[in-house]
Amino acid sequence: MPMTRHFFDWNQALLPAVAEHLVQEYTRDGQLDLSNVVMVFTGARATRRFLEVLCEAAANVDKAFLPPRMVTFKYFPEMLYDIQVKFADELTTLLIWQAAIRRVPKADLAAALPHVPPEDAVPAWMSLCESLRAQHNELAEDGLAFDRVREELKEVGNRDEAKRWTALRKVQKAYLNLLDELELWDRQASRLVAVEKNECRADFDIVLVGTVDMNTVVRQMLDQVADSVTTMIHAPEAEARAFDEYGCLNVDAWNDRLLDIPIEDTRIATDPEHQAELVASEIHALNGEYRADEISIGIGDDRLVPRIQQSLNLVDLSGRWPVGMTLRNSRPFRLLAGICDHLNSATATTPPDFASLSDFVRHPDVSDWVDGKLKTKGARFAGTDWLTALDKYLADHLQIYPSDVLGERQRASTIKTILESVQDLCRLLVSTDASVSGDHSNSGDHSHSGSQSHSGEEGDAMSHDHTVNLAAGQLFADDSLADASPVHQRLRAKRSLAFWAEGMVRLLNGIYGGRKTVANNPADSAMAECCRQVLDLSRTLAKAPEEVIPKCTAAQAIQFVMKQIQDQSVAPAANDSAIDLMGWLELPMDDSPIMILTGFNEGFIPESMTSDVFLPDSFRSRLGMRDNRRRYARDAYVMKTMLHSRKQLKFITGRTDNKGNPIIPSRLWFAADPKSLAERVQRFFDADQYPADAAFPVPDSEAKQQDDDSSNAVRELSGFDVPAPPFTPAAPEEIVVTSFRDYLACPYRYLLRRELRLKAIEDETLELAAPAFGNLIHDVLSDFGQSTYSDSTSIEAIEDFLLQTLSKRAANKYGKHRSATVNVQLQMARNRLSSFARWQAKTAVEGWRIIHTERSLTYDDFKDAVGREIRLAGRVDRIDFNVATKQWRVLDYKTGETANPPKKTHQSGGEWVDLQLPLYRLLVRSLEITDDVQLGYVHLPNDLSEVGNSTANWSAIDLKQAEETAQQVAADILDLRIATLPKGDAHRKTEFSRLCQDTVIDRNIPWLESWAGRSAE
Repeated sequence: MPMTRHFFDWNQALLPAVAEHLVQEYTRDGQLDLSNVVMVFTGARATRRFLEVLCEAAANVDKAFLPPRMVTFKYFPEMLYDIQVKFADELTTLLIWQAAIRRVPKADLAAALPHVPPEDAVPAWMSLCESLRAQHNELAEDGLAFDRVREELKEVGNRDEAKRWTALRKVQKAYLNLLDELELWDRQASRLVAVEKNECRADFDIVLVGTVDMNTVVRQMLDQVADSVTTMIHAPEAEARAFDEYGCLNVDAWNDRLLDIPIEDTRIATDPEHQAELVASEIHALNGEYRADEISIGIGDDRLVPRIQQSLNLVDLSGRWPVGMTLRNSRPFRLLAGICDHLNSATATTPPDFASLSDFVRHPDVSDWVDGKLKTKGARFAGTDWLTALDKYLADHLQIYPSDVLGERQRASTIKTILESVQDLCRLLVSTDASVSGDHSNSGDHSHSGSQSHSGEEGDAMSHDHTVNLAAGQLFADDSLADASPVHQRLRAKRSLAFWAEGMVRLLNGIYGGRKTVANNPADSAMAECCRQVLDLSRTLAKAPEEVIPKCTAAQAIQFVMKQIQDQSVAPAANDSAIDLMGWLELPMDDSPIMILTGFNEGFIPESMTSDVFLPDSFRSRLGMRDNRRRYARDAYVMKTMLHSRKQLKFITGRTDNKGNPIIPSRLWFAADPKSLAERVQRFFDADQYPADAAFPVPDSEAKQQDDDSSNAVRELSGFDVPAPPFTPAAPEEIVVTSFRDYLACPYRYLLRRELRLKAIEDETLELAAPAFGNLIHDVLSDFGQSTYSDSTSIEAIEDFLLQTLSKRAANKYGKHRSATVNVQLQMARNRLSSFARWQAKTAVEGWRIIHTERSLTYDDFKDAVGREIRLAGRVDRIDFNVATKQWRVLDYKTGETANPPKKTHQSGGEWVDLQLPLYRLLVRSLEITDDVQLGYVHLPNDLSEVGNSTANWSAIDLKQAEETAQQVAADILDLRIATLPKGDAHRKTEFSRLCQDTVIDRNIPWLESWAGRSAE
């Protein structure tokens, strides 16, 4: 007996019509009894919505209402036959596919898998197995096996590809044999067996709702229970010939169907941002006549969703996308990613490096863990800014990975505690010792069940518990847990994937166990769900056959787990006032009267598959599988039903994608009266004659802010304001001579650096920065100047002392394990010091003796331009005295790349830009050096031929002008006057370039005038 087909005119929504029909058919004696009915839908959302609609339709029933069972095709077939052997779950099937591949000799695999992943590349193996499983499942859905593909390829003469499928068939056979050995079933294979043995039975009524595209095996199963099946078709009965006996589409009838989508209902957008604005504009045009649940937004391109949600928010609306936060964005997932990166930085002989540790401890939950560990160490760590200490340590010492902790005691103690804290956290992966779990472990028992309802996808996958718990119990006993080897070596050991999964549960329990969560908080929901997914996966692995579970390192296991859960999402919180955003295939079952369809472009609507590594589209057609013609027929039918059943349907198509690449409208738009095609083409492609549709102005969020008149006037020009100094610091009591250069270059940057003490700390330093390189050489030369070798005329003795001192200081500062870059820089320093030794010996022969080195001096008799006293201060690198000529000279060491003479560095265009050397003349008066003093540099540049000294040849008039300039600058500094804020290439890569908006053309400095007018009273 054939199944029953029931047609519902597409001028009405399908779900309400089906609900009314069921009420009429199954109401007896005032009771609506659907308990013996199984309803099959195309998606989970349709099941939920239909239950709502059915309850509304049944409101007039006098007596009890017994609802039907509602499922999707994912679980429906298993309701038609007896399951005699346990199914292998999805994770176990992956592991069995991996074991199957390993069973096949490599020579037999070569045709299909010429590059088999290395033995320990667990994530790569899983990707390969996922691909094979997908091919197996898709072919099995249409009753096909790999050998059928091989035979078809032979028939068309493609023998090379046939060899490939011969090899794949051997893997498939090994997979099925392994399942038999493990007494497990493959879900798709079991359906084929049920069909072959005619085992399908149904003692209930089956109602198919809108199922216009079914695979071969499901059709064959329905054939065996046809007298119990009714298919509900959304189309007028006049269209009966366009559907087959299963209620599925006749592909030929729909591929040539004219849709005649109204041009006037189509909106053309320039780009994705414009598409989002047009959505808000269309809803705004409804003037509030429809509730949120009467409007739906169709999404052709998922990438439009964030923009659409933002656009709706700007007009005080909200949109609900069923795919909420994905687990890859949750905090536990990022924690796992961080620890994986950290562990992967280790080698067989070295621990994880400092760079990955610096990234890892920035995770907020790891940061809390370290805070807790520091607190347990005692009061000396209370209030420690340990992250800044770590950054400074890395910038100062440039260690690749932890060995000996260097530097001063307090900071070294902090660094050691940070390292120990991270080791304790990593140790949770291998140890069940509760002592390493800190204060984060969960003492309560609020374990989440890992079970999932198989009554259909309509089950709620999210728990609403308010406490996170991962109480998995100890699943494995391992004597090696007592291993005293370093943690990083134990984590590199090859252990069962199941062992590491349990360790991940311990790790997450140590961080998140017992943590309270806030209801309807997406981040908290994602956190709880991610932890639960890891727990479920651990339990699944614990039950999986041991012989198919691979062995790997901890990092590989974490990568495997992350790959399994990364794309799973957490549904957003319920919001009755939100407008539903729905994917294309969900739209046929939606019953809202107003719909706005976005992303109406080719490649998204209709969906098409342009390439497939295993099965190209033409070969899919030959095998009778779902191909592009079948997809087009489905999408053309969906469009037809929506055009008829919606009160209002608007289409938004874009001219460019999110990368600015041109895109074209959907083919469905051109499935129209040939007479309209020219107009359609011109309207879309002729942007000059037909510009993109205008949207109503979306309010700017900043425009909602009520600022004072002056602020509003500024914002009309630009939104890029250079921040005003947060407070007025006290006038300085002394000025360091190097500060004059900073002020002359930029008064604002001077204030930030010298008065507000702002400083950037590099947290990814891989080499000695120029200041650090210069300081290292300065320190060596300072040691030399205070040594007994300072008067030596022996090049060899001087060089030997310098190089030994450099080696000692480098070892103390940077340790033994340095990067290759630092070692190269140290060699550069050696070369420069060797050349310096030759110059130093020569200058000693000339009678020069080093009298002072690295001497901190002050000058108290200096007055600014208006007569205020201000102390000058500075640190002089070197002061020499010539025993033959009785002359003094003041020298400053310069380690820059080039050997610029003093006049070039101090003056530009006749103006003073630096006053350091002229002011040194004043500083040395504190040493009773009042005679004429030579001023100059000792150059140690990259070009070793230029190592030596250069002397300034300023006249007395020049030096007098320098002092007058210093007096004026001192007055401006005391007044904290900021008259200019220059920008340019010289500042764009400095630590304050972003604060100064150096790259912004129309930056605003609304406070500059008031600071420029400062002067002494």
